[in-house]
Amino acid sequence: MDLTHDLPALLSTAAAFAALDDAQRATLAAALQPEPVVAGHVLLRQGEAGDSLFVVGRGRFTVQLRRDDGLDVVIGTVGPGEVLGELQLVVGGTASATVVAASDALLWRLRRPAFDALCQQAPALLDTLARLAARRLQRRQLLAVLPAMLGALDAATLAALERQLSWRTLPRGEVLFRKGDAGDAWYVVTSGRVAVVEPAHNGQPERLLSEVGRGEGIGEMALVTGQPRSATVVALRDAELACFPAGLVAELTAASPQMANAMLRGLAQRITQQSGAARRSEPAGLTLTLLPAAAGVDLVGFAQRLAAALQRFGSARVIGSAQLHEIGVDHEAASRSEAHPGWMRVGAWLDEQGAAHRFMLLLTDAVPSVWSARVLGQADRVIVVGDAHGQPAPGPLEQALLPAPQGPQPRDVRRLLVLLHRDGAQPPRDTARWLDARAVQEHLHVRLDRGDDIERLARRLAGRAVALVLSGGGARCCAHIGVVRALRERGIPIDLVAGTSAGSLTGYLAAAGVADDAMRDTARRFHEAGPFKGYTLPLFSLLDGDRLSRALQAECGDTQLEDLWLPLVAVSSNLTRRAVELHTRGPAWLALRASCSLPGLVQPVIRDGELLVDGGLSDNLPVDVARERLAGHVIAVDVTADLELHTAATAYPSPWLALPARVLRGRASGRVPPGLLEVMMHSLLLASLAHTRRMRQAADLCLRPDLARFGLLALARYDEIIEAGYRHARERLHDEAQRLEL
Repeated sequence: MDLTHDLPALLSTAAAFAALDDAQRATLAAALQPEPVVAGHVLLRQGEAGDSLFVVGRGRFTVQLRRDDGLDVVIGTVGPGEVLGELQLVVGGTASATVVAASDALLWRLRRPAFDALCQQAPALLDTLARLAARRLQRRQLLAVLPAMLGALDAATLAALERQLSWRTLPRGEVLFRKGDAGDAWYVVTSGRVAVVEPAHNGQPERLLSEVGRGEGIGEMALVTGQPRSATVVALRDAELACFPAGLVAELTAASPQMANAMLRGLAQRITQQSGAARRSEPAGLTLTLLPAAAGVDLVGFAQRLAAALQRFGSARVIGSAQLHEIGVDHEAASRSEAHPGWMRVGAWLDEQGAAHRFMLLLTDAVPSVWSARVLGQADRVIVVGDAHGQPAPGPLEQALLPAPQGPQPRDVRRLLVLLHRDGAQPPRDTARWLDARAVQEHLHVRLDRGDDIERLARRLAGRAVALVLSGGGARCCAHIGVVRALRERGIPIDLVAGTSAGSLTGYLAAAGVADDAMRDTARRFHEAGPFKGYTLPLFSLLDGDRLSRALQAECGDTQLEDLWLPLVAVSSNLTRRAVELHTRGPAWLALRASCSLPGLVQPVIRDGELLVDGGLSDNLPVDVARERLAGHVIAVDVTADLELHTAATAYPSPWLALPARVLRGRASGRVPPGLLEVMMHSLLLASLAHTRRMRQAADLCLRPDLARFGLLALARYDEIIEAGYRHARERLHDEAQRLEL
């Protein structure tokens, strides 16, 4: 029986071969081999390798996906003129689904050698099949997401759904929708990443609200509320999105409680983000591109250690140009221009790898190359890896791939500088030179002799980091030292510290890695230094701030904030700008001095003509500051306890009568009302009390030790206060650590 008479007509109408001319189709037809199959025949099995492209001549095939719960779900059918097996030929690897003949059928098989030869003659064929493979991969990614949103989907429901949704390709920098637009659709990101931004307005620059990656939805707020779009969405890198029209969304939410719940969760998250108390989270999949700052960095070794640490949170794979042979792209092809036919496979292959692994670590070459540029374009995060003891200036590769942007880049992919230290024998130095030489949003010091530093980076990337937030509160802040001790004993990591006023001093000690006993010694020395003693002519302040400055300089020396082992944010209040000031760089002692400068009590810090005073005036519990910088858990410690101030006195006596009692006893009697310093400190904390109460609720865990018996100036009782903080934290952490999975 002659099976070839229908083949030319089949190939001429098949979309997969539309790019071929008549001569190339004739070559293809000569290479195809007929294979009749019977109903029930398994053509491809999920997880197994394939080496052929199949063209369906007659009959139909079902495509089945085995979910994580072990159930096989029919996700589609393939009929005459369509192809099967193209994903393995284009990107390598194993079959992503099982294909079974639904009826007796006729297939035409094209084996790999003939396929590769034909692609050399007609690169457009490879391009067409790569696009087809990418589209099928995106569909599979969508199917992996939808059950969590819509519940179980049968084949008929899925087919009806797919007929109504459409696909949107969004190149990097292109806008999906703008603030104020009508809400006409909901989108699910299947690959790439988009940014949600507040547009520039009234002189204020554009502000990044959040990022949305693979497997996440966007645009639900306008559909649920019926209001115009509340923000602008733009692609951070090339992205593919499934578009659900508003009518389809209405049908789905009416029929599916899961869908309605998913939309409401997204809505709540968007409202929280735009209220200024955003909880940063990382998407289900993350593509990290690692770039050496200079020659000599063991990028492969570091990446392998990081991938091992990330395995705790999901599968991770390290990919460099050496792995291109898996898809038939050798090193020689990798060094050629991106127009080389071999590169047509790379995009689809990287998408396939990204779908198979939660974390994909892409390594640039040691020199500029097409591969290096390609993986930089794939990045959700760029990690610049440098030797902390090397030269801080960017090397030729970094200069070529990451030219310094001009001005703020709110839509730019976030860059993280990781400085590798052989050990922790010496604290970091001169980090400012590294930061000044390049545009990065964050930096982190990693000691190669300590596995917990690699794990800290992994937690940060996986959205599972732990931030410690320390309130102000005068002498009561000694309790923070006890809390840090309890966290360390419990094995709960600290990945970032944010502190206000005296809380910033304990934050500094924790970020510098000071031991528990040494922190207690610091409290003793601070008490002996008497930083809040020494009245002066009250033209600028009641006290001479030199005592406080000297005490802080004695503790910090010439340490810079950026040179601490852990990131530290010290909070002060900028009177000139009437705003919160966040200190992350510069002399540590000066940042702490600004954070602890109680208005009227000691002189403000003057910096570039601006006046900086105590952070407790504006933000005494900076939970939101930590949330903006770190995805994961926030443990807050609030030592204010609303600071109720009572007195047994009925009126203030004459100061001349009260003075002898203070001089003789060293303190006033119980019936004398609180003194000037006590009233000033309570008044200061009262200014931000409402914000503090909101931040207590925003934290994952808020520790509030009972310190009512200790005054704000009771620094002489530092030992008791430290122990009170330790006991409270130990008890609460015993109950809460498991709930928070710490």
